[in-house]
Amino acid sequence: MKRADLFVGIFLMILIAGGLWGISLGIEGQEESRILPDSYVLSAPELSHDSGFYDEPFLLSITADSQIPIRYTLDGSRPSPDSPLYTEPIMISRGSGSMDIPNIQEDWPSRGGESHANTAAVVRAAAIDENGCTGPIVTATYFIGEDMWKQYPVISIVADPDDLFGDNGIYVTGKAYDEWYLNGQSGEKPTPNYLQKGKEWERPAVIEFFQGASLLRQDVGIRIQGASAREYPNKRFSVYSRKKYSGSNWFDLPLFGQWRTHSLVLRSGFMNGYILHLVQDRDVASVESREVIVFLNGALWYITIAQEKYSEKFFQEHYGVDDDNVIICKAGQVTTENPEDQTLYQQIYDFMATRDLADPDAYRALNQIIDIQSYIDCCCVNLYFGNMDFNEVKNNLCWRARKPGTGAYEDGRWRWALFDLDLENGDYGYTIEELNTFTLETHYAGGPFNTRPMWTALMKSGLFRQQFCLSFMDMVNTDFTVKKASEAMESWDITPEWWGMSHDWVQTYFPARTEHITKYMAEELELTGTRETLTLSVNDPQAGCLILNTITPDLSEGSWTGSYFTDYPVTVTASANPGYIFSGWRGTEVSDAASETISVKLSPGGLSLEAVFRKQ
Repeated sequence: MKRADLFVGIFLMILIAGGLWGISLGIEGQEESRILPDSYVLSAPELSHDSGFYDEPFLLSITADSQIPIRYTLDGSRPSPDSPLYTEPIMISRGSGSMDIPNIQEDWPSRGGESHANTAAVVRAAAIDENGCTGPIVTATYFIGEDMWKQYPVISIVADPDDLFGDNGIYVTGKAYDEWYLNGQSGEKPTPNYLQKGKEWERPAVIEFFQGASLLRQDVGIRIQGASAREYPNKRFSVYSRKKYSGSNWFDLPLFGQWRTHSLVLRSGFMNGYILHLVQDRDVASVESREVIVFLNGALWYITIAQEKYSEKFFQEHYGVDDDNVIICKAGQVTTENPEDQTLYQQIYDFMATRDLADPDAYRALNQIIDIQSYIDCCCVNLYFGNMDFNEVKNNLCWRARKPGTGAYEDGRWRWALFDLDLENGDYGYTIEELNTFTLETHYAGGPFNTRPMWTALMKSGLFRQQFCLSFMDMVNTDFTVKKASEAMESWDITPEWWGMSHDWVQTYFPARTEHITKYMAEELELTGTRETLTLSVNDPQAGCLILNTITPDLSEGSWTGSYFTDYPVTVTASANPGYIFSGWRGTEVSDAASETISVKLSPGGLSLEAVFRKQ
């Protein structure tokens, strides 16, 4: 080989080797690392103790199957070549290590910062060779002598402090804002980092979920969550499972039931969880929630609500519509960048602007564009609970399948989802139970609910008024009873006292609220009849059930009682169980006693109906 050819060959080998060493590793937090050839593998180190609760401090050993040095951190930061070198076991005790938490208030020079106690120890470790190549990072959270938290769901979030509190940290005002603030505040005010949204403001993290023992550890992405809540000192997070972090778009553990979860929010507000838990049976989407204790890099951050997050994947999992075929519209704007999707939402208002909904045919045609029952259920929940921060745009979320298909929810109609039910009604001089949510003007939502375009258009329809009235009373008679509300509270596994709720809140709130809001509803719909008692029963609870309007009353004790206005007839259907047949109705004012479905008006004094079944 000629000398020139030899030099060229050596030079090419150097270039190739350099290229192999210069490629990004692609493991969580390793943006600055370099990848090695397939034959050279850096293994994840092993920790002598699993994440969890321990009664006493202990020495933690870190081992690896190679001679590559191990670097570790105790403040949540990703290990780097500058991190401490592991040479001997590390003492793990309550609050081992600490995260420097700066003042996160917007006008931070004049306000105090947050106070968080470092009560857990967070360890992160990785093998890092002399060239700076970093292997997979292992992360663990240890609670020492913290038995009080064992009985509760605990979430530990571990993220590099610089991603949270650095110049481009998502939790703070940020460098641009700070420089503007400290230098005369001239010119355009920069947007604080914590108000920024979008994937460019998502940061890598690790989430661990504990219920006594560690049940889940997964690499995730986190963002600051909420709207006005972003201004609060204790900011909440959205947490996302993505393939680029963990290899999966779903959490490895079902967090809210037997279904998969793609993303969750850590949000404030007892009612944001409880109300949605209470009305899971209605024709409006509602996410499930659970109470959690949140630690951030070992610091006790807050007690809050972990809640499923509405996303395309949520509707795929719960309603069977492919996530790439789901359109979500929030606050009147679709979340996609496709202008055709916004046009599909605008069709609702275009239709109402050109058709008179007093015409029954127009009302039925609108029901092919939106699921009117879903809209009604969404309004009923918000109106009943006095949500003064709600209208058809504010805190309003609806969704549909972009392309119609054969599935039950692929008909191309817009449906509603319950969203952000904070009860911000203390500024109006009323008790919560007395609020007239139909007419009370509020600075939160920008005007009375009953002045909104969709509501005013629908109120022209007699069919809508009837459907709304019956649906509202259906919910009052089932979901909003003391019995149902108490059962929901007990099954939710919540600690009401932590949220300032009195022990008898259910027993006092629901009867009082029902009395006031049904009166307001009757005024809004201009009802002229009276509210009377309806009693339903069956001759044999094992033989069948009854369907009343939009509900299935509980007849386990043989009978059920509710109340309805005499303005509109109620519709009752008898449904026989296998081995039985329906043989007729017993009761007053039944014109067709042999029909399985009857519509009957209540009269003064009430109405009693008994469905009679017999064996085949």
